[in-house]
Formats: sequence, C-alpha cells, structure tokens
Amino acid sequence: MFKNKKLDFYYKSNNINYSKIKLIKLINIIKSKNIEDIMNLLINFKTKGAILLKEIIWNAYKNFRRQSPKKNVYIKNIIINKSRIFKKIRPTSQGRAKKIKKQFFKMILIF
Repeated sequence: MFKNKKLDFYYKSNNINYSKIKLIKLINIIKSKNIEDIMNLLINFKTKGAILLKEIIWNAYKNFRRQSPKKNVYIKNIIINKSRIFKKIRPTSQGRAKKIKKQFFKMILIF
C-alpha cells in the first residue's frame, strides 16, 4: 500500500465529524481523477461531506504544490480510518439512560 514513499505525497486530515459511509460514496466518485475535475464535481454537490472533502483536497493540493510544480495531479488513493469516539450518556424516560456515540475519522490522501 505504501510502496513508493519517496515518490508519493501524503496528506493527513484528523477528526472529521461526518459519516464514514456517506464519505465513502463521495470518494468512489472522486478516485483516480484530476484535481480540476474533482473540484468541478464537488462544487455541484451541496452536502456537508462534499464541502468537507473540497476543503481537505484543496488544502492537500496547496501543500503538494509547495513541494513539486506538477500541473496534472491525480489522487491515487484515499484512506479513511477511525480516530476517536466520544461517548455520552443521555437520560431518557422512566429513569433509563441511553448511550450516544459520536465518531470521528481521519483521512489520508495519496497523490
């Protein structure tokens, strides 16, 4: 998976507060496309996930441009992993309690 560490550029974004399943649906549309095409696609989507992805990809692209002046940039792979989980207990009726889990994810972009 991480074979050419010297040739590839990695960008890591932590603590993304959005559904992993919804992000994976967007990522399947985006994978192995040019950055310009990705930005044009994500502008048309109005979901929170598309806005998050657009910001993350744009920041990664800016950092990549500082290191190498390539014009045609493609995203090779996007990896989503669990980061941390906040757990709360919320009171409900009849003296019971309900557990609430708030999950965060980290995303790794490989150019």
